[in-house]
Amino acid sequence: MAVTLEQISKWMDLEEFKHDLSDERIVSMSSDEDSKLAHILRAPENGEMFKWTVQLLDDNSDMIDIKEHKYAGKVISHMLYLNYTTKFGTWEFDPSDGDMRLCVEIPLEDALMTQKQFKRIYGYMRRDAHNGATEILHILNNGEIPKTEEPDAAAMIAKLEAMLATLKDGSSDDSDDVI
Repeated sequence: MAVTLEQISKWMDLEEFKHDLSDERIVSMSSDEDSKLAHILRAPENGEMFKWTVQLLDDNSDMIDIKEHKYAGKVISHMLYLNYTTKFGTWEFDPSDGDMRLCVEIPLEDALMTQKQFKRIYGYMRRDAHNGATEILHILNNGEIPKTEEPDAAAMIAKLEAMLATLKDGSSDDSDDVI
């Protein structure tokens, strides 16, 4: 077994990250003035895989559904941008239920996860989930892509939005019809 939920729970205790441990997962809630998040950690396949998922929640602690939201396209474009600019984790959107989440999956196979590795994952997931959630909620509330420190961010997002629109419309301005 590469990692157990009990071991992960101990490491979370050391980080003072409050959580609930069950047989199949660890669940933790975090919130601040900007966002409310649910962290779900699992160790499937007898601990040979480690999965950490962070879900955005509304004020009632329900998952935020953007399936029918008027700014869903902008949010999805921004999630693509976040994936492009971060080196860890993937923002995902499930079109069947409108659910958004940040996920990381690490195959451990026969390797053991160390506390140092967990601490690094913990840092990335806490930071990237908070920052991404804050930006996504800003888009949902205002319809505006938040200003970033990177000067080309707005141009990249506009380009991604144009690509999505082209794919959605089924048309292309390219003469060779390659998207």
